[in-house]
Amino acid sequence: MARLFDTHAHYTDARLRDTELLSQALAGDIAGLVTVASDLADSEACIALAAAHESVWASAGIHPHECGKAGALDDAMERLRMLLKKNKAVAIGEIGLDYHYDFSDRETQMRFFRSQMDVAAETGFPVIIHDREAHGDVFDVVRAYRGRVRGILHSCSVSAELVREYVKMGWYISFSGTITFKNAAGILDAVRAVPQDRILVETDCPYLAPVPMRGKLNHSGYLHYTAEKAAELLQMEYEAFCLTEVENAKKIFGLIS
Repeated sequence: MARLFDTHAHYTDARLRDTELLSQALAGDIAGLVTVASDLADSEACIALAAAHESVWASAGIHPHECGKAGALDDAMERLRMLLKKNKAVAIGEIGLDYHYDFSDRETQMRFFRSQMDVAAETGFPVIIHDREAHGDVFDVVRAYRGRVRGILHSCSVSAELVREYVKMGWYISFSGTITFKNAAGILDAVRAVPQDRILVETDCPYLAPVPMRGKLNHSGYLHYTAEKAAELLQMEYEAFCLTEVENAKKIFGLIS
């Protein structure tokens, strides 16, 4: 059975927390996954969940939506550093900018984004980037840390041209179920622009269920639909894609030497 690595899931979300979907996925075609945090309290929950499952790891970080509620910046960054010392923490995220909702004001988002990139540069942890309608500003920050911070552009929605620039800086590109949507034509070229050794897939569950499950509660058991589409776009055999994707995930998260 070809297995995949779900590089971005939210199993501490209330809709998934008390279900059997995580255990079922790990018993099926999911070789491992990272459950990704939205704030520091959620980071603790993610790390605790990872500790309970051999093939689950966790991130710690403050999502742009949550920056305005995160309190004093210096205190938050010190707490983040402490969380990253815990077993099973493998990344800082998700962090970045969201100009679609602006739940936190843009100045605050940028301060927390840069500060978490500073922590990444200091600690060596990869970052998981959230970029919604903020492509230029996110790219400018990433470029400013070139050679000091690497990570994953999560649920990629940027152009093929920008994808190539991220890859040049050593970044990995992750695609969600959006690449299966009927209105996804623009993002398909971005998938084709990713070298095989930088491609990743994710569910972002419980969000973004892929076609033909669109509209349902998403979970890692649906990841193969996204992977099949990505393999097709890269003109790879599905099993070869799966092997490559798992290896890529393990590399960026430091799970293999």
